[in-house]
Amino acid sequence: MFKNNVQKVWKSTIAYLVGSIAFIQLAPVFFATFPPEEMFGSSAEEIMPVLFILVALGFPLIIGLSFYFNKQNVQEINTFKKTKKDYKQKIAVIPFANLNKDDDGAFLVDGIVEDLITEFSMISEIEIVSRQTCFNLREENLSHEDYQNRYELDYIVSGSIRAVENRLRISVELSETPDGNVIWSNKYDRVKEDIFDIQDEIVKKIAIALIGGIEISSLKRAHRKPTENMTSYEFLLKGKDNHHKFTKEANEEAIKNLDLAIAADVNNAQAYAWKACVMGQAFYRGFTEMTDEKMGELLTLLEKALEVDPNDFECHRMQAEVYLSMHDFEKSKASGQKATNMNPNDPRVISIYGEALIRLNELDKGLLYLQKAYELDPIPQGQTTGDRRLASLFLAYYLKNDLDKCNEIKDKIINIDNRTWLLCIDLYNRCSKEYKEENWYKEGLNEFMDLDWSLEVDRYHLNNQEKTDSLIELAQSI
Repeated sequence: MFKNNVQKVWKSTIAYLVGSIAFIQLAPVFFATFPPEEMFGSSAEEIMPVLFILVALGFPLIIGLSFYFNKQNVQEINTFKKTKKDYKQKIAVIPFANLNKDDDGAFLVDGIVEDLITEFSMISEIEIVSRQTCFNLREENLSHEDYQNRYELDYIVSGSIRAVENRLRISVELSETPDGNVIWSNKYDRVKEDIFDIQDEIVKKIAIALIGGIEISSLKRAHRKPTENMTSYEFLLKGKDNHHKFTKEANEEAIKNLDLAIAADVNNAQAYAWKACVMGQAFYRGFTEMTDEKMGELLTLLEKALEVDPNDFECHRMQAEVYLSMHDFEKSKASGQKATNMNPNDPRVISIYGEALIRLNELDKGLLYLQKAYELDPIPQGQTTGDRRLASLFLAYYLKNDLDKCNEIKDKIINIDNRTWLLCIDLYNRCSKEYKEENWYKEGLNEFMDLDWSLEVDRYHLNNQEKTDSLIELAQSI
């Protein structure tokens, strides 16, 4: 805020100096037309020194007034924004510093922070930026003013963790933007097994600092602790860490980690759910071939997770994705709705719910969730662009037959996927629009000409066999 004020004061000062110079230069011309002896009883030679003195005295005065009013304006805008009845405080949890300075302990530090982000995302009264964005902020080294200007953040949660044998030393603080004032801070020196209690206290204290001492049902974590077994928890975090590396080798290691988590505690529901997610990643990225046997194993893992903990939103989210791929859209919607009710701020959750809704022709409602997912997390984990989120929005507007919105979204996509390409052709044809000389069409023609279109269109998961057959026929005719 200070930097912005200086810039605005500097502009005001320059304007004052330019105006003063013009005033001094024009004064003799004015006095030549209107003699000052008649108006003021003094000569121009006597008045000009007085004008110079007044201009000089006004210089520090204009600086002080400009700085004051600029500061007041910023404070009034921030106060108005934060006191609006429907406004939600927006926070980010910056990955904590690993004071052990070793890579071996990094998974524990990042895992604890990721759990904190998840806990905050389950509080509907505040808005938390996505895990991907939070972890990207680690490398940016921004000022509190930058956090507000670039990401419209109101508060930052930061800290450090040191693991010493069986103990954790955690330092955490909540600070506001743009000034960086610390609102709340604390230090913990506890055994590792107390990590869930520590996380609970951090989330509760910060939530109260942001939205007051109200009862927040999502803070009742007793039924959401993944395990009481620290060994199982650490293997769970290792599995999630490897899952987020998005390589075949890391994917295989993640399966091993999660198997060990289950072996250490057969009631660790999240270990089952995350193993299913890792298997889904392997299928999606082509690390392993999808078979009926493996799909059965994946579904069994999800069923087991829900049997152990029916309140695990991750499991419901993954069930929604599996049901969508199986074209069971009603079940996908039901699972997506359960996950969204439990965690309304997780972009992965609301995205799959939106995907299910648009397949069931609930287009406007689905668009709201897909748009919110894009706003919360424009570049999903494992992606380098926002193309995946934009392609989902494109599909929704395609189903609404909105060519203008589809064109608007298409132009934002960096690398058009075959679904967006084919649907765009279909929409252009139906609207009698020419497209064969456009670059997007020519590039797609070269890239997608050898695809197995029956397989690809089936992967669009359209809830309309007639439309699916029509698109296959269109693709094969190009």
